[in-house]
Amino acid sequence: MKPSTPDIAPPGTTTPPAAKPSLMARFKTLLVEYGPLAIAVNYLIFGLVIVGFWAAIRAGFQPEGTGANVGAWGAAYIASQAVKPIRLAAVFVLTPLIARIPPVGRFIEKNKHKWSF
Repeated sequence: MKPSTPDIAPPGTTTPPAAKPSLMARFKTLLVEYGPLAIAVNYLIFGLVIVGFWAAIRAGFQPEGTGANVGAWGAAYIASQAVKPIRLAAVFVLTPLIARIPPVGRFIEKNKHKWSF
């Protein structure tokens, strides 16, 4: 009969979990992997968000607080910066999906050496 082995390691033998990289560090990694595609997706989403906020403000949404006196474009920019984590999350999700499109994937593989650090 074999002696039973414990399910947990003895104290002091385990390594602590690695710290989660910051959002900007993860974005830089995405840039190295996908290059100009990640930049294009980031700016496309930024443009859509800022134009969406601008249209909402022009349609009658009345911002209160800091952005109330800066005009429609200024308030739209401030609002777009407020949702930056959500925008970057969308970039993290959409960039690999767009890279799966065959012509885009071929472009990335063909030119990856140009933007690798």
